[in-house]
Amino acid sequence: MNSKMDLKSENSERQARKNTFGVKSKKEIKSDRFLLATTFVSGMSIMAVEMCASRLLAPYFGTSLFVWTNIIGIIMIALSIGYYFGGKIADKYQSKILFYSIILGSGAYLCLVPFVSKYIMQFSIKAINTASVGLFFSSLFATLIIFAIPLAFLGMISPFAIRLCAKSLEKTGSTAGSIYSLSTVGSIVGTFIPAILAIPFIGTKNTIIIFSSLLMLFAIIGLRKKVLSIFLVLSLLVFFGGGAIRPDSNIVYETESVYNYIQVINESDVYSLKLNEGHAIHSKYNANNVRSGGIWSYFLSLPLIKENVSDTLIIGLAAGSISKQYLYYFPQMHIDGVEIDPKIVEAGKKYFDMNEKNLDIFIEDGRTFLQKSEKKYDIIITDAYKQPYIPFHLATKEYFELVRGHLGKNGVAAINVGTTSETSEVLFMITNTMSSVFEHVYMLQVPGYLNYVVYGSDIDYNPNMILSVLDSRFYDIKRDVLFNPKKVIHQPNKIVLTDDKAPVEVYTDLMILDYARKS
Repeated sequence: MNSKMDLKSENSERQARKNTFGVKSKKEIKSDRFLLATTFVSGMSIMAVEMCASRLLAPYFGTSLFVWTNIIGIIMIALSIGYYFGGKIADKYQSKILFYSIILGSGAYLCLVPFVSKYIMQFSIKAINTASVGLFFSSLFATLIIFAIPLAFLGMISPFAIRLCAKSLEKTGSTAGSIYSLSTVGSIVGTFIPAILAIPFIGTKNTIIIFSSLLMLFAIIGLRKKVLSIFLVLSLLVFFGGGAIRPDSNIVYETESVYNYIQVINESDVYSLKLNEGHAIHSKYNANNVRSGGIWSYFLSLPLIKENVSDTLIIGLAAGSISKQYLYYFPQMHIDGVEIDPKIVEAGKKYFDMNEKNLDIFIEDGRTFLQKSEKKYDIIITDAYKQPYIPFHLATKEYFELVRGHLGKNGVAAINVGTTSETSEVLFMITNTMSSVFEHVYMLQVPGYLNYVVYGSDIDYNPNMILSVLDSRFYDIKRDVLFNPKKVIHQPNKIVLTDDKAPVEVYTDLMILDYARKS
Protein backbone atom coordinates (compact mmCIF):
# COMPACT_ATOMS: atom_id res chain seq x y z
CA MET A 1 0.00 0.00 0.00
CA ASN A 2 2.78 2.38 0.97
CA SER A 3 4.73 1.54 -2.21
CA LYS A 4 1.70 2.43 -4.34
CA MET A 5 1.32 5.73 -2.53
CA ASP A 6 5.01 6.48 -3.00
CA LEU A 7 4.76 5.69 -6.70
CA LYS A 8 1.70 7.91 -7.04
CA SER A 9 3.49 10.71 -5.21
CA GLU A 10 6.54 10.33 -7.48
CA ASN A 11 4.33 10.47 -10.59
CA SER A 12 2.67 13.61 -9.27
CA GLU A 13 6.05 15.25 -8.73
CA ARG A 14 7.17 14.28 -12.23
CA GLN A 15 4.00 15.80 -13.72
CA ALA A 16 4.54 18.93 -11.68
CA ARG A 17 8.07 19.27 -13.06
CA LYS A 18 6.73 18.86 -16.60
CA ASN A 19 4.18 21.60 -15.97
CA THR A 20 6.86 23.82 -14.46
CA PHE A 21 9.34 23.48 -17.28
CA GLY A 22 6.89 23.02 -20.10
CA VAL A 23 6.81 20.84 -23.18
CA LYS A 24 9.03 21.82 -26.09
CA SER A 25 7.50 23.05 -29.32
CA LYS A 26 8.76 22.02 -32.76
CA LYS A 27 10.52 25.38 -33.01
CA GLU A 28 12.30 24.78 -29.73
CA ILE A 29 13.29 21.27 -30.79
CA LYS A 30 14.75 22.65 -34.02
CA SER A 31 16.57 25.35 -32.04
CA ASP A 32 17.98 22.74 -29.66
CA ARG A 33 19.26 20.64 -32.55
CA PHE A 34 21.14 23.63 -33.89
CA LEU A 35 22.45 24.29 -30.40
CA LEU A 36 23.74 20.70 -30.24
CA ALA A 37 25.43 21.15 -33.61
CA THR A 38 27.06 24.28 -32.19
CA THR A 39 28.50 22.31 -29.27
CA PHE A 40 29.97 19.86 -31.80
CA VAL A 41 31.65 22.75 -33.62
CA SER A 42 32.83 24.17 -30.30
CA GLY A 43 34.45 20.87 -29.27
CA MET A 44 36.04 20.55 -32.70
CA SER A 45 37.44 24.08 -32.53
CA ILE A 46 38.91 23.60 -29.04
CA MET A 47 41.04 20.66 -30.18
CA ALA A 48 41.91 22.34 -33.48
CA VAL A 49 43.23 25.34 -31.57
CA GLU A 50 45.24 23.05 -29.28
CA MET A 51 46.80 21.33 -32.30
CA CYS A 52 47.60 24.68 -33.89
CA ALA A 53 48.99 26.13 -30.67
CA SER A 54 52.08 23.91 -30.79
CA ARG A 55 52.74 24.89 -34.40
CA LEU A 56 52.24 28.56 -33.64
CA LEU A 57 54.68 28.48 -30.73
CA ALA A 58 57.25 26.16 -32.33
CA PRO A 59 59.03 28.83 -34.46
CA TYR A 60 59.78 30.73 -31.25
CA PHE A 61 60.05 28.17 -28.45
CA GLY A 62 60.54 24.82 -30.15
CA THR A 63 58.46 21.75 -29.31
CA SER A 64 59.97 20.59 -26.06
CA LEU A 65 58.18 18.81 -23.26
CA PHE A 66 58.05 22.17 -21.44
CA VAL A 67 56.21 23.85 -24.31
CA TRP A 68 53.70 21.01 -24.59
CA THR A 69 53.21 21.10 -20.81
CA ASN A 70 52.35 24.79 -20.99
CA ILE A 71 49.97 24.33 -23.91
CA ILE A 72 48.05 21.43 -22.38
CA GLY A 73 48.14 22.91 -18.87
CA ILE A 74 46.89 26.37 -19.86
CA ILE A 75 44.16 24.93 -22.08
CA MET A 76 42.93 22.58 -19.34
CA ILE A 77 42.96 25.39 -16.75
CA ALA A 78 41.11 27.72 -19.14
CA LEU A 79 38.48 25.09 -19.92
CA SER A 80 38.00 24.30 -16.22
CA ILE A 81 37.39 27.97 -15.48
CA GLY A 82 34.97 28.09 -18.41
CA TYR A 83 33.07 25.01 -17.23
CA TYR A 84 32.63 26.47 -13.76
CA PHE A 85 31.54 29.97 -14.73
CA GLY A 86 29.56 28.72 -17.71
CA GLY A 87 27.31 26.73 -15.39
CA LYS A 88 26.94 29.67 -13.02
CA ILE A 89 26.06 32.12 -15.78
CA ALA A 90 23.69 29.66 -17.47
CA ASP A 91 21.71 29.24 -14.24
CA LYS A 92 21.37 33.00 -13.87
CA TYR A 93 20.85 34.00 -17.52
CA GLN A 94 19.08 31.32 -19.56
CA SER A 95 19.63 33.31 -22.73
CA LYS A 96 20.50 31.93 -26.15
CA ILE A 97 21.53 35.44 -27.19
CA LEU A 98 24.22 35.41 -24.49
CA PHE A 99 25.17 31.82 -25.42
CA TYR A 100 25.81 32.66 -29.07
CA SER A 101 27.40 36.01 -28.19
CA ILE A 102 30.03 34.16 -26.13
CA ILE A 103 30.77 31.90 -29.10
CA LEU A 104 30.95 34.89 -31.46
CA GLY A 105 33.41 36.66 -29.18
CA SER A 106 35.56 33.55 -28.85
CA GLY A 107 35.67 33.09 -32.63
CA ALA A 108 36.54 36.73 -33.21
CA TYR A 109 39.38 36.57 -30.65
CA LEU A 110 40.80 33.39 -32.20
CA CYS A 111 40.59 34.89 -35.67
CA LEU A 112 42.98 37.62 -34.56
CA VAL A 113 45.45 35.20 -32.94
CA PRO A 114 47.63 34.54 -36.04
CA PHE A 115 48.10 38.28 -36.53
CA VAL A 116 48.82 39.44 -32.98
CA SER A 117 50.56 36.35 -31.58
CA LYS A 118 53.89 37.09 -33.24
CA TYR A 119 54.21 40.36 -31.29
CA ILE A 120 53.45 38.60 -27.99
CA MET A 121 55.96 35.84 -28.74
CA GLN A 122 58.62 38.31 -29.86
CA PHE A 123 58.24 40.00 -26.48
CA SER A 124 58.59 36.61 -24.79
CA ILE A 125 61.72 35.82 -26.81
CA LYS A 126 63.26 39.11 -25.69
CA ALA A 127 62.66 37.99 -22.13
CA ILE A 128 64.76 34.89 -22.82
CA ASN A 129 67.49 36.88 -24.54
CA THR A 130 67.79 39.25 -21.59
CA ALA A 131 67.85 36.23 -19.24
CA SER A 132 65.01 37.65 -17.16
CA VAL A 133 63.01 34.44 -17.56
CA GLY A 134 63.58 30.95 -18.90
CA LEU A 135 62.03 29.12 -21.82
CA PHE A 136 59.38 27.53 -19.59
CA PHE A 137 58.06 30.82 -18.20
CA SER A 138 58.33 32.77 -21.45
CA SER A 139 56.33 30.13 -23.36
CA LEU A 140 53.91 29.94 -20.42
CA PHE A 141 53.33 33.69 -20.65
CA ALA A 142 52.78 33.57 -24.41
CA THR A 143 50.38 30.61 -24.18
CA LEU A 144 48.44 32.27 -21.37
CA ILE A 145 47.96 35.58 -23.18
CA ILE A 146 47.14 34.08 -26.57
CA PHE A 147 44.89 31.14 -25.73
CA ALA A 148 43.55 31.35 -22.17
CA ILE A 149 40.75 33.89 -22.77
CA PRO A 150 39.06 32.39 -25.87
CA LEU A 151 39.33 28.84 -24.54
CA ALA A 152 37.86 29.84 -21.17
CA PHE A 153 34.86 31.23 -23.05
CA LEU A 154 34.62 28.10 -25.19
CA GLY A 155 34.66 26.08 -21.98
CA MET A 156 31.40 27.80 -21.02
CA ILE A 157 29.60 26.33 -24.01
CA SER A 158 28.87 22.78 -22.80
CA PRO A 159 27.35 23.62 -19.37
CA PHE A 160 25.49 26.55 -20.92
CA ALA A 161 24.09 24.29 -23.64
CA ILE A 162 22.98 21.70 -21.07
CA ARG A 163 21.05 24.33 -19.13
CA LEU A 164 19.39 25.70 -22.27
CA CYS A 165 18.38 22.28 -23.58
CA ALA A 166 17.26 20.77 -20.27
CA LYS A 167 13.67 22.05 -20.14
CA SER A 168 12.72 19.06 -18.02
CA LEU A 169 14.69 17.92 -15.00
CA GLU A 170 13.91 14.37 -16.03
CA LYS A 171 15.99 14.82 -19.20
CA THR A 172 18.99 16.57 -17.62
CA GLY A 173 21.13 13.42 -17.53
CA SER A 174 20.45 12.39 -21.13
CA THR A 175 20.82 16.00 -22.29
CA ALA A 176 24.20 16.32 -20.58
CA GLY A 177 25.28 12.97 -22.01
CA SER A 178 24.29 13.97 -25.54
CA ILE A 179 26.04 17.33 -25.33
CA TYR A 180 29.28 15.96 -23.90
CA SER A 181 29.22 13.10 -26.41
CA LEU A 182 28.80 15.51 -29.33
CA SER A 183 31.48 17.80 -27.95
CA THR A 184 33.88 14.87 -27.57
CA VAL A 185 33.18 13.61 -31.10
CA GLY A 186 33.83 17.16 -32.28
CA SER A 187 37.15 17.12 -30.39
CA ILE A 188 38.12 13.90 -32.16
CA VAL A 189 37.37 15.46 -35.55
CA GLY A 190 39.22 18.61 -34.46
CA THR A 191 42.27 16.50 -33.68
CA PHE A 192 42.56 14.66 -36.97
CA ILE A 193 41.52 17.32 -39.51
CA PRO A 194 44.22 19.87 -38.56
CA ALA A 195 46.98 17.25 -38.25
CA ILE A 196 46.22 15.30 -41.43
CA LEU A 197 44.68 17.88 -43.76
CA ALA A 198 44.51 21.49 -42.68
CA ILE A 199 47.94 22.33 -41.24
CA PRO A 200 50.02 20.48 -43.87
CA PHE A 201 48.04 21.84 -46.84
CA ILE A 202 46.85 25.33 -45.86
CA GLY A 203 49.06 26.18 -42.89
CA THR A 204 48.60 26.98 -39.22
CA LYS A 205 47.36 30.55 -39.71
CA ASN A 206 44.62 29.60 -42.13
CA THR A 207 43.63 26.56 -40.05
CA ILE A 208 42.98 28.79 -37.03
CA ILE A 209 41.06 31.23 -39.19
CA ILE A 210 38.86 28.50 -40.71
CA PHE A 211 37.84 27.06 -37.34
CA SER A 212 37.35 30.46 -35.73
CA SER A 213 35.26 31.56 -38.72
CA LEU A 214 33.15 28.42 -38.35
CA LEU A 215 32.50 29.37 -34.74
CA MET A 216 31.45 32.87 -35.76
CA LEU A 217 29.23 31.52 -38.54
CA PHE A 218 27.28 29.28 -36.16
CA ALA A 219 27.05 32.10 -33.62
CA ILE A 220 25.67 34.52 -36.18
CA ILE A 221 23.11 32.02 -37.41
CA GLY A 222 22.09 31.35 -33.81
CA LEU A 223 21.69 35.07 -33.17
CA ARG A 224 19.52 35.34 -36.30
CA LYS A 225 21.28 38.49 -37.40
CA LYS A 226 21.38 39.59 -41.03
CA VAL A 227 25.11 40.10 -41.16
CA LEU A 228 26.13 36.89 -42.90
CA SER A 229 27.19 38.66 -46.08
CA ILE A 230 29.45 41.05 -44.13
CA PHE A 231 30.84 38.13 -42.14
CA LEU A 232 31.70 36.15 -45.25
CA VAL A 233 33.43 39.11 -46.90
CA LEU A 234 35.50 39.84 -43.78
CA SER A 235 36.38 36.17 -43.39
CA LEU A 236 37.66 35.98 -46.96
CA LEU A 237 39.73 39.12 -46.50
CA VAL A 238 41.25 37.76 -43.31
CA PHE A 239 41.73 34.29 -44.78
CA PHE A 240 43.81 35.55 -47.68
CA GLY A 241 45.62 38.17 -45.62
CA GLY A 242 48.67 37.94 -43.44
CA GLY A 243 52.14 36.63 -44.02
CA ALA A 244 54.54 34.20 -42.46
CA ILE A 245 54.10 32.99 -38.92
CA ARG A 246 57.59 34.24 -38.24
CA PRO A 247 58.71 36.60 -41.01
CA ASP A 248 62.31 36.63 -42.15
CA SER A 249 64.10 38.55 -44.86
CA ASN A 250 64.99 36.93 -48.18
CA ILE A 251 62.51 34.06 -47.88
CA VAL A 252 62.28 32.15 -51.16
CA TYR A 253 60.22 29.25 -49.87
CA GLU A 254 57.95 28.71 -46.89
CA THR A 255 55.64 25.87 -45.97
CA GLU A 256 54.34 23.77 -43.11
CA SER A 257 54.42 20.02 -42.88
CA VAL A 258 53.15 17.57 -40.33
CA TYR A 259 56.51 17.89 -38.57
CA ASN A 260 57.93 21.35 -39.17
CA TYR A 261 57.49 24.97 -40.09
CA ILE A 262 59.97 25.28 -42.97
CA GLN A 263 61.75 28.30 -44.45
CA VAL A 264 64.39 28.53 -47.16
CA ILE A 265 66.41 31.76 -47.06
CA ASN A 266 68.55 33.04 -49.93
CA GLU A 267 71.30 35.50 -49.01
CA SER A 268 73.91 36.31 -51.68
CA ASP A 269 73.16 33.04 -53.52
CA VAL A 270 73.64 30.98 -50.36
CA TYR A 271 70.55 28.95 -49.46
CA SER A 272 69.83 28.17 -45.82
CA LEU A 273 67.21 25.86 -44.34
CA LYS A 274 65.49 27.01 -41.15
CA LEU A 275 63.06 24.95 -39.12
CA ASN A 276 60.66 25.93 -36.37
CA GLU A 277 62.56 28.09 -33.95
CA GLY A 278 64.00 30.21 -36.76
CA HIS A 279 67.52 30.68 -35.32
CA ALA A 280 69.52 27.55 -36.17
CA ILE A 281 70.36 26.66 -39.77
CA HIS A 282 69.84 22.99 -40.59
CA SER A 283 71.35 22.95 -44.08
CA LYS A 284 73.35 25.34 -46.23
CA TYR A 285 74.11 25.32 -49.95
CA ASN A 286 76.40 27.45 -52.10
CA ALA A 287 76.66 26.40 -55.74
CA ASN A 288 80.13 27.99 -55.95
CA ASN A 289 81.59 26.33 -52.85
CA VAL A 290 80.70 22.78 -51.78
CA ARG A 291 82.28 23.35 -48.36
CA SER A 292 79.32 24.69 -46.40
CA GLY A 293 81.37 25.19 -43.23
CA GLY A 294 80.27 24.59 -39.67
CA ILE A 295 79.29 21.25 -38.27
CA TRP A 296 78.52 19.72 -41.70
CA SER A 297 82.09 20.11 -42.92
CA TYR A 298 83.47 18.58 -39.74
CA PHE A 299 81.65 15.35 -40.47
CA LEU A 300 84.23 15.03 -43.25
CA SER A 301 86.56 13.93 -40.48
CA LEU A 302 84.89 10.49 -40.29
CA PRO A 303 86.33 9.11 -43.55
CA LEU A 304 89.73 10.19 -42.22
CA ILE A 305 89.30 7.83 -39.26
CA LYS A 306 87.72 4.88 -41.05
CA GLU A 307 89.71 3.43 -43.93
CA ASN A 308 88.04 2.42 -47.24
CA VAL A 309 84.60 3.92 -46.67
CA SER A 310 81.96 2.72 -49.13
CA ASP A 311 78.58 2.92 -47.35
CA THR A 312 77.37 5.77 -45.15
CA LEU A 313 74.08 6.33 -43.35
CA ILE A 314 72.93 9.83 -42.42
CA ILE A 315 70.05 10.07 -39.95
CA GLY A 316 68.72 13.60 -40.19
CA LEU A 317 69.53 14.23 -43.84
CA ALA A 318 67.70 17.59 -43.94
CA ALA A 319 68.52 19.30 -47.26
CA GLY A 320 71.75 17.36 -47.82
CA SER A 321 74.68 19.51 -46.66
CA ILE A 322 76.62 16.51 -45.32
CA SER A 323 75.80 14.17 -48.19
CA LYS A 324 76.78 16.75 -50.81
CA GLN A 325 80.24 17.21 -49.33
CA TYR A 326 80.77 13.48 -48.87
CA LEU A 327 79.91 12.69 -52.48
CA TYR A 328 82.06 15.56 -53.74
CA TYR A 329 85.21 14.49 -51.88
CA PHE A 330 84.50 10.74 -51.95
CA PRO A 331 82.56 10.15 -55.18
CA GLN A 332 82.87 6.36 -54.88
CA MET A 333 80.82 6.41 -51.68
CA HIS A 334 77.15 5.40 -51.46
CA ILE A 335 74.88 7.21 -48.98
CA ASP A 336 71.53 6.30 -47.49
CA GLY A 337 69.89 9.45 -46.15
CA VAL A 338 66.99 9.22 -43.69
CA GLU A 339 64.73 12.24 -43.25
CA ILE A 340 61.38 12.08 -41.50
CA ASP A 341 59.89 15.15 -43.22
CA PRO A 342 59.04 14.79 -46.94
CA LYS A 343 58.58 18.55 -47.29
CA ILE A 344 62.21 19.10 -46.28
CA VAL A 345 63.30 16.60 -48.93
CA GLU A 346 61.25 18.49 -51.53
CA ALA A 347 62.92 21.75 -50.51
CA GLY A 348 66.34 20.03 -50.61
CA LYS A 349 65.84 18.82 -54.15
CA LYS A 350 64.52 22.16 -55.40
CA TYR A 351 66.79 24.67 -53.65
CA PHE A 352 69.82 22.69 -52.42
CA ASP A 353 70.47 20.53 -55.49
CA MET A 354 70.05 17.36 -53.44
CA ASN A 355 69.88 15.13 -56.53
CA GLU A 356 73.08 13.06 -56.36
CA LYS A 357 72.86 9.65 -58.02
CA ASN A 358 74.71 7.92 -55.17
CA LEU A 359 72.21 9.20 -52.61
CA ASP A 360 69.17 7.12 -51.69
CA ILE A 361 66.60 8.97 -49.59
CA PHE A 362 64.25 7.31 -47.12
CA ILE A 363 61.30 9.22 -45.65
CA GLU A 364 61.19 7.72 -42.20
CA ASP A 365 62.12 8.16 -38.56
CA GLY A 366 65.80 7.29 -38.14
CA ARG A 367 65.36 4.78 -35.38
CA THR A 368 62.49 3.05 -37.15
CA PHE A 369 64.66 2.81 -40.26
CA LEU A 370 67.45 1.11 -38.29
CA GLN A 371 65.05 -1.32 -36.66
CA LYS A 372 63.76 -2.42 -40.06
CA SER A 373 67.09 -2.45 -41.90
CA GLU A 374 69.64 -5.27 -41.95
CA LYS A 375 72.29 -3.31 -43.86
CA LYS A 376 75.78 -2.64 -42.43
CA TYR A 377 77.52 0.72 -42.83
CA ASP A 378 81.07 2.02 -42.50
CA ILE A 379 79.83 5.33 -41.09
CA ILE A 380 76.57 6.25 -39.36
CA ILE A 381 75.90 9.93 -38.69
CA THR A 382 73.13 11.25 -36.45
CA ASP A 383 72.30 14.90 -37.07
CA ALA A 384 68.58 14.99 -36.30
CA TYR A 385 67.58 18.05 -34.32
CA LYS A 386 64.24 19.47 -33.23
CA GLN A 387 65.96 22.70 -32.28
CA PRO A 388 67.35 23.14 -29.80
CA TYR A 389 66.79 19.53 -28.75
CA ILE A 390 68.21 16.21 -29.84
CA PRO A 391 65.23 13.84 -30.03
CA PHE A 392 65.62 11.78 -26.87
CA HIS A 393 65.06 8.45 -28.64
CA LEU A 394 68.13 9.19 -30.80
CA ALA A 395 70.41 9.71 -27.81
CA THR A 396 69.81 6.69 -25.56
CA LYS A 397 71.88 3.61 -24.85
CA GLU A 398 69.35 1.47 -26.73
CA TYR A 399 69.70 3.70 -29.78
CA PHE A 400 73.50 3.59 -29.81
CA GLU A 401 73.38 -0.19 -29.38
CA LEU A 402 71.15 -0.28 -32.46
CA VAL A 403 73.62 1.92 -34.34
CA ARG A 404 76.55 -0.25 -33.29
CA GLY A 405 74.71 -3.32 -34.57
CA HIS A 406 74.50 -1.71 -38.03
CA LEU A 407 78.20 -0.82 -38.25
CA GLY A 408 80.50 -3.00 -40.28
CA LYS A 409 83.98 -3.98 -39.17
CA ASN A 410 85.83 -1.01 -37.64
CA GLY A 411 82.82 1.21 -38.37
CA VAL A 412 82.45 4.69 -36.89
CA ALA A 413 79.34 6.39 -35.49
CA ALA A 414 79.04 10.11 -34.86
CA ILE A 415 76.47 12.51 -33.49
CA ASN A 416 76.17 16.28 -33.60
CA VAL A 417 75.75 17.69 -30.09
CA GLY A 418 74.83 21.34 -29.65
CA THR A 419 76.15 22.60 -26.33
CA THR A 420 77.24 25.81 -24.68
CA SER A 421 80.42 24.43 -23.10
CA GLU A 422 82.55 21.34 -22.74
CA THR A 423 81.27 20.92 -19.18
CA SER A 424 77.55 21.02 -19.98
CA GLU A 425 75.35 18.21 -18.66
CA VAL A 426 73.88 17.61 -22.13
CA LEU A 427 77.28 16.89 -23.68
CA PHE A 428 78.30 14.76 -20.71
CA MET A 429 75.12 12.66 -20.75
CA ILE A 430 75.48 11.86 -24.44
CA THR A 431 79.22 11.13 -24.32
CA ASN A 432 78.79 8.99 -21.22
CA THR A 433 75.95 7.11 -22.88
CA MET A 434 77.99 6.50 -26.04
CA SER A 435 80.98 5.35 -24.00
CA SER A 436 78.76 2.76 -22.33
CA VAL A 437 78.23 1.22 -25.78
CA PHE A 438 81.43 1.89 -27.78
CA GLU A 439 84.94 0.97 -26.68
CA HIS A 440 86.42 4.26 -27.87
CA VAL A 441 84.62 7.63 -27.80
CA TYR A 442 86.12 11.00 -28.73
CA MET A 443 84.66 14.48 -28.92
CA LEU A 444 85.82 17.28 -31.17
CA GLN A 445 84.69 20.88 -30.86
CA VAL A 446 83.79 22.64 -34.09
CA PRO A 447 85.81 25.88 -34.10
CA GLY A 448 83.61 28.98 -33.89
CA TYR A 449 80.43 27.01 -33.15
CA LEU A 450 78.59 25.69 -30.10
CA ASN A 451 78.76 22.18 -31.49
CA TYR A 452 80.73 19.02 -30.89
CA VAL A 453 81.15 16.02 -33.14
CA VAL A 454 81.16 12.97 -30.87
CA TYR A 455 82.69 9.79 -32.36
CA GLY A 456 82.07 6.26 -31.21
CA SER A 457 83.87 3.17 -32.49
CA ASP A 458 85.39 -0.12 -31.45
CA ILE A 459 88.69 0.93 -33.03
CA ASP A 460 90.93 3.61 -31.58
CA TYR A 461 92.19 6.70 -33.31
CA ASN A 462 94.72 6.11 -36.08
CA PRO A 463 96.81 9.28 -36.62
CA ASN A 464 98.75 7.65 -39.47
CA MET A 465 95.51 7.08 -41.34
CA ILE A 466 94.57 10.74 -40.94
CA LEU A 467 97.99 11.91 -42.14
CA SER A 468 97.76 9.67 -45.19
CA VAL A 469 94.81 11.67 -46.56
CA LEU A 470 96.58 14.50 -48.36
CA ASP A 471 93.67 16.61 -49.59
CA SER A 472 94.57 20.24 -48.96
CA ARG A 473 90.97 21.33 -49.54
CA PHE A 474 90.08 20.29 -46.01
CA TYR A 475 93.47 20.54 -44.39
CA ASP A 476 91.97 22.61 -41.53
CA ILE A 477 89.61 19.80 -40.62
CA LYS A 478 92.36 17.20 -40.83
CA ARG A 479 94.52 19.30 -38.53
CA ASP A 480 91.73 19.64 -35.93
CA VAL A 481 90.86 15.96 -36.14
CA LEU A 482 94.51 15.06 -35.67
CA PHE A 483 95.32 17.30 -32.73
CA ASN A 484 92.13 18.41 -30.94
CA PRO A 485 89.89 15.41 -30.14
CA LYS A 486 89.47 14.55 -26.48
CA LYS A 487 88.95 10.98 -25.38
CA VAL A 488 85.90 10.25 -23.24
CA ILE A 489 86.34 8.04 -20.19
CA HIS A 490 83.15 6.25 -19.25
CA GLN A 491 81.85 6.95 -15.75
CA PRO A 492 79.61 4.01 -14.79
CA ASN A 493 78.26 5.72 -11.69
CA LYS A 494 76.99 8.71 -13.68
CA ILE A 495 73.84 9.03 -15.76
CA VAL A 496 73.41 6.97 -18.90
CA LEU A 497 70.42 7.92 -21.04
CA THR A 498 67.91 5.14 -21.60
CA ASP A 499 64.57 4.86 -23.37
CA ASP A 500 62.95 4.90 -19.95
CA LYS A 501 64.87 7.90 -18.58
CA ALA A 502 66.33 10.51 -20.90
CA PRO A 503 65.96 14.07 -19.51
CA VAL A 504 67.59 15.66 -22.56
CA GLU A 505 65.02 18.44 -22.93
CA VAL A 506 65.14 19.48 -19.29
CA TYR A 507 68.93 19.78 -19.26
CA THR A 508 68.96 21.52 -22.63
CA ASP A 509 66.60 24.18 -21.30
CA LEU A 510 68.71 24.59 -18.15
CA MET A 511 71.84 24.85 -20.30
CA ILE A 512 70.30 27.57 -22.47
CA LEU A 513 69.11 29.52 -19.45
CA ASP A 514 72.52 29.30 -17.80
CA TYR A 515 74.21 30.46 -21.01
CA ALA A 516 71.81 33.41 -21.31
CA ARG A 517 72.53 34.50 -17.75
CA LYS A 518 76.28 34.44 -18.33
CA SER A 519 76.12 36.28 -21.66
